[in-house]
Amino acid sequence: MRRKLVLIQLSRALVPLLVMLHHLSTTMMDYYGFNMGNLAFLPLTGGVYYFFALSGFMAYYIYRHKFGKKGQLTDFLVNRFIRIYPLYWAVTLAFLILALLLPWFATGAERDMAVILTSVFLIPNPEWQDPFLIVAWSLEYTIYFYLMFSLLFLSPRWMGKALFTAWGILSLFGVIGIVYIDHFLFDFLFASYNLMFIAGVLCAWLILHLAIPLNVAYLFILFGLIGFPVTWMNALNPFMAMSFEMSASLSIMLLLIGLGVVDLKQDVTMPNLFHQLGNAAFALYLVHNVVLDVFSEWMDQVGLHEVLGDIGMSLILIALMMFFGIWAHFKLELPLHRLFKSWLRKNKSIAAVPSDKEAATKNP
Repeated sequence: MRRKLVLIQLSRALVPLLVMLHHLSTTMMDYYGFNMGNLAFLPLTGGVYYFFALSGFMAYYIYRHKFGKKGQLTDFLVNRFIRIYPLYWAVTLAFLILALLLPWFATGAERDMAVILTSVFLIPNPEWQDPFLIVAWSLEYTIYFYLMFSLLFLSPRWMGKALFTAWGILSLFGVIGIVYIDHFLFDFLFASYNLMFIAGVLCAWLILHLAIPLNVAYLFILFGLIGFPVTWMNALNPFMAMSFEMSASLSIMLLLIGLGVVDLKQDVTMPNLFHQLGNAAFALYLVHNVVLDVFSEWMDQVGLHEVLGDIGMSLILIALMMFFGIWAHFKLELPLHRLFKSWLRKNKSIAAVPSDKEAATKNP
């Protein structure tokens, strides 16, 4: 069975693009009353939900043969650390420098020690204060998901599976209200987002264990893609009794299963430009909001909106977010990833497993 997940790799770019469009729309709405596609009125676009589900999908797909094996838990956690923290810290440092140089950019939270600690280490804040990088609230959950996923590496394997399943059941009970404790930590530990990560794990399991026909997979992709705008329209003008989270989650599961089946059953080729866009997804996600805040304020102050108009300014801001996100991928993310891997191999003797990108594009 092939391991060349070209379409799944490309779909990673959906995360920053959907989030970017939402943030751009809310920014333009705040400055000029321009609500692009009414996206500013949505709670989310579903990009973060896809991020959660895709994280579960890739974690299971890449590491499923390593469950219960000695030494694999450490490798998994170290590789997750390398994947997230170095670039996150670099972008956070850039944010703090900008907050020091540009007083209007600061929020005041930069002087709160509790916020500093929770932001730096991606720990949930008891006051629900977001990290300095506002998009990093999702990384707090992602770190937690990976810690819970690490249960599957325990030996014997049945114990890890039982504990992971118990976490999923408790999360479900917490979401539907069967079990509830009025405390922020309970709200965090048993949030509905857990089910999206678990749904991604389930999608990976399904494509590996069920013989899903190719024509059905294409239908899943079609309905999954259509599901996003349908979810948005239902959120703005309800026409069906389904929550935003449920509708988006169903669309995401259909899309993941469809893309995964096509990847496994067909040799998919993709232009290198699109491949690199998928690779840069994490950097785009982290960087885009800082770029948007800085340049939207500067362009407003110099009066560029009067020259460019709503559409022109939106296109320029999109280009700037894309440029700096891709730059951060090549000039920060990749060098930092290589640096940390090299340091760990030399000083800790940890045999790093393939990254998500390597595993997704490598044949067994």
